[in-house]
Amino acid sequence: MNAPVLRAPAPSAHLWLLLALLAGGAYLGLYLDRMWYPHDEGMLGQSAERVLGGEVPHRDFDDPYTGLLTYMHAAAFAIGGVRLSVLRIPLFIVTLFWLVAVFRIALRSTGPPGAAAVTLVALAWSVPNYPASMPSWYNLFFATFGVAALLRWDESGRSRWLVLAGLVGGISFLIKLSGLFYVAGAGLFLLYATRLPSATPERPDRGLRLFAVAVTLALLLLVLLVARSIAPLYTSRTVYHFVLPVGVIAIALAIREWSPPYPAPATRARAFFAAAIPFLAGVLLPVVLFGVVFGLAGGFQALINGVFVAPFRRVFLARLGPPYLVWVLAAAPLAILLRPGPDSGDRKWRFRAVAAAVVLGLVLVLAAFKSLPHRFVWQSLRGSIPLTAAIAAAVVAWPRLAQRWAPTSEHRFVALAFVTAFASLVQFPFSAPVYFLYSAPLLLLTLVSLVRGIGKTPPPVAAVTLGFYGLFAALLVTPGAVSGAMGYATQRSYVTATLNLPRAHLRLLPEEAQVYEALIDELVVRAGGGPIWAGPDAPEVYFLGGFRNRGRALFDFLGDAGEPPISRFDGVTAVALNTKPAFSPPLSKELMDSLRARFPEGHPVGNFELRWRK
Repeated sequence: MNAPVLRAPAPSAHLWLLLALLAGGAYLGLYLDRMWYPHDEGMLGQSAERVLGGEVPHRDFDDPYTGLLTYMHAAAFAIGGVRLSVLRIPLFIVTLFWLVAVFRIALRSTGPPGAAAVTLVALAWSVPNYPASMPSWYNLFFATFGVAALLRWDESGRSRWLVLAGLVGGISFLIKLSGLFYVAGAGLFLLYATRLPSATPERPDRGLRLFAVAVTLALLLLVLLVARSIAPLYTSRTVYHFVLPVGVIAIALAIREWSPPYPAPATRARAFFAAAIPFLAGVLLPVVLFGVVFGLAGGFQALINGVFVAPFRRVFLARLGPPYLVWVLAAAPLAILLRPGPDSGDRKWRFRAVAAAVVLGLVLVLAAFKSLPHRFVWQSLRGSIPLTAAIAAAVVAWPRLAQRWAPTSEHRFVALAFVTAFASLVQFPFSAPVYFLYSAPLLLLTLVSLVRGIGKTPPPVAAVTLGFYGLFAALLVTPGAVSGAMGYATQRSYVTATLNLPRAHLRLLPEEAQVYEALIDELVVRAGGGPIWAGPDAPEVYFLGGFRNRGRALFDFLGDAGEPPISRFDGVTAVALNTKPAFSPPLSKELMDSLRARFPEGHPVGNFELRWRK
């Protein structure tokens, strides 16, 4: 742990933070009610409404996540009314708190104006691109809160910051299982930060260090085997993007434990557990309380199954490979831009800054019109996470490397790199471009800390690079929102129409709003107050129409029974058959023919086939 370097933020820092919050809040507000993935919104809305009606997640229905976010959404419904736009209000509020944490972390590496700029670029690469209240956003938020707390502990030595760092990790896990990625990254940082040089080095405890190496190798083998079994068609890509970052960190920690100077084993263990115990206490506090509540409701066993067993069904059925390895080359220009250069007093940095601005401006123009440069810019960031993890591993394994950095900055960089490497696992195994956004702001903070740690990247060049990525996100990514072209090509700003249903109040593409308005309005009439069936993967139909889902599954592929038996439709008065489900396979021809015979009247409405009986 570093010596205390605490300083009260200057008054100008508060002013710049306020300006960043005002600008960020206004920017996010422009996009807060825009666009959706129908199945995501339907899942969030239906699960919250079922809790509001007295049901318990996992016990009464298959909540895809741990459950805490569902209760938060239910509370939002209770206060603001049952409609999808209400779910985005808590997201907006928590995002503002998150921006404060981003600013405070960035402020350790740059001045107040720079910290404000980093904060706004981090926002541009996050929530405005997909402003649905998804649990992965909260994983990002709480991981950032956790890093801020870890850095405060590293500066002050006060255990209360460790408790707070653990507390946000426990809450993140209660929102989504992937919150454990932050806990793992933070725990490994504690292992690194608590190995202090010993005044009286002792001989190595060979047994302890052999055990550490064995555990590391076992961890790597396990991750590799899981990756290969789940994603055999893109193992090499999976290894680079997900196994390599975690693997090099684990190996570096093992090397460090094996290298002199060797602290006394008792001293080493005491230092680590003095940090680990408060951290784990913070993690366990909300988790135990949540488990007790579920136990009292008779849903503890269902909670365990829903959190630790059922998610692996998603892993095997919802898969999308990471980018091809050739795109790793896209990170090379970014590395060249941020490489150490001449001293700031040298006139050469002025030339570098002007040249960088001209080249990056040209790239920005090309990326606006051509797919290849657009993808190149996107992948230059996405492919950088393993590289930052490798640099952090080098700093950990070879302490002499850290001595060349600015004082105290190596711990800040290592903490960010560790957490970023583990948080990026949220992309596995469904590596859609939008999933990169759940860790992109952490990568940005890591890069800023890296540049500061090296200490020789000309500030104007770093500022030009930051501005380029901010403009790229704000001008060429966010206007297109979560369309299928995200990460591949620019999507221009488009006309939206309000989905005029009492339970919506979101702005969508006009043709999409028209489909759902027509579908829900007619389905309500055709059902005549009776039960319906909608699927596969159509939770939004139940929610938007105010229909009760009589089954457990919100997504059909998560259910245990597979395709619903024909008896499931007994008593049903109308059905909305999704011909293009997001994850589950379409209904078989046999079942479709049987349903058409049972519900002889019908016609298509967009991707749905609406059917009913007289």
